[in-house]
Amino acid sequence: AGPLLASMMLAPAKPVPSVEIAPSVLMPMLSFGITMQHSLFLALGGRGLDTAFDYGDKYQAELGRAVATSGLPRSAVFVTTKVPCCASSFVKDDVYSNHCHARRSPEETAADVAHDLSVLGMPFVDLLLMHWPCDSTADTVATWRVLERLALDGRARAIGVSNFNASAIESLLPHVKVRPAVNQCGFSVAGHSGIRYRNQTWGRDDATLAACRRHNITLMAHRP
Repeated sequence: AGPLLASMMLAPAKPVPSVEIAPSVLMPMLSFGITMQHSLFLALGGRGLDTAFDYGDKYQAELGRAVATSGLPRSAVFVTTKVPCCASSFVKDDVYSNHCHARRSPEETAADVAHDLSVLGMPFVDLLLMHWPCDSTADTVATWRVLERLALDGRARAIGVSNFNASAIESLLPHVKVRPAVNQCGFSVAGHSGIRYRNQTWGRDDATLAACRRHNITLMAHRP
């Protein structure tokens, strides 16, 4: 395996298949998520890296180090991170998200993003997502407003949502100034439509796919 890996790492770089999610923002078709092997993924030619506030500092710091030590220009790597919308039944009873059982203010959301950027060691990310919808549309909209402002300030090249089903998308869109570029959810070959979590599909269904297509939102599956 060693010589094969070395030959792969030394092979000429090939263009990475990508999709335009916003004007001049190209997102790789494949990203690597919650892992401690981002350096290996970059060495093998991958260019999309995915993390989140709720994954914890250990994973975010490793991703930041992988980019910093890769020898690649920052523009060659596409980094996605996500921040919570609180309170939300999506994380009900989840120990790792015990900070999200009470309403979180816009100032706290902005602080979450600042924390992510600090741990990553980056002044901006390529894609900033709301990790899940709040239970209340008003709180979801308030959190989205923070993402819009941060995009305007240059902290994110594009913004989007995650784990939004069709109804959550339709509830948010009348209130946005910037349309979500992406909806990242669990839509997959083996896990869509019939698979439910907290009594909802959270975007794992054909209705969500249709809503994303209708509103020109790129549907991003977080597993094959």
